[in-house]
Amino acid sequence: MSDEAVDPKPEIEEGCKSHCQKHLAALEACTERTNKAIAEAKPGEEVPNHCTGQYHDFWHCIDHCAAPKLFKELK
Repeated sequence: MSDEAVDPKPEIEEGCKSHCQKHLAALEACTERTNKAIAEAKPGEEVPNHCTGQYHDFWHCIDHCAAPKLFKELK
């Protein structure tokens, strides 16, 4: 048996994804729009689309959900 510590954060964050479905859907929709714009762009044409806001909103939701659960796990 190993005394090596196991990081509970990835599992807790995964469990929080169902709580953050609205933000995940917005991120996925933005990613789809951005990928479409990139595919339709002419060579060398700059695509101004990005999903930074949706990415941060999603991870803010995950952090907000996971933090209390994670701190309960700390020793």
